[in-house]
Amino acid sequence: MVSAVIFDLDGTLTDTPNPWRHVHERLGIWNTVAYIHMEDWLAGRSTYDEFCRRDVELWGGHDVTKIRGYLDEIGINPHVPGVVGALVEREIPSVIISSGFRYVARRIQLECHWEPLLIYANELMDGPRVRIEVSADWSSPISKKALADSALEIVGASAQDTLVVSDSKHDLEQLRDCGFHIHVQENDDLLRIFPLLGTK
Repeated sequence: MVSAVIFDLDGTLTDTPNPWRHVHERLGIWNTVAYIHMEDWLAGRSTYDEFCRRDVELWGGHDVTKIRGYLDEIGINPHVPGVVGALVEREIPSVIISSGFRYVARRIQLECHWEPLLIYANELMDGPRVRIEVSADWSSPISKKALADSALEIVGASAQDTLVVSDSKHDLEQLRDCGFHIHVQENDDLLRIFPLLGTK
């Protein structure tokens, strides 16, 4: 049985693996310029912070409400309400750590009445601008590993008894010290949580 669960957000709890790209596509700028920023970061030509700054600059002139509207289009994995219900019933602490947006995580939390839940994600603000709270760079002090260590200390759980759920192999590798791992490749993979919670 697990004593805490750490979730990735995008592509794990939602049906969109990259909300930044989703916004770019809705603004019609992914295929013309935004994809270049992604390629530069993946190739090591820019840091994660530089990558995010360049991306957000492309949203200039658009109201933050419009950007949030695009994020509202992102669907939730249909198994999320059932999983959340089981976690809440058992009072198992949950953590979302995402280089996506707190706005999306909060929407899921509110819709599913998800408590207790800690959320670490980037903050979309007026401007629009983004305050980076989670970095995809492993060496960063706000990497998923660093934030996971902090979160587990807050909820009083050990890594050995913690489950990590993510669609990213990089996340699972970064959090390999945790005792349980589920790689989400299809929606139904989320159902693999239930046996670890002592339910069907």
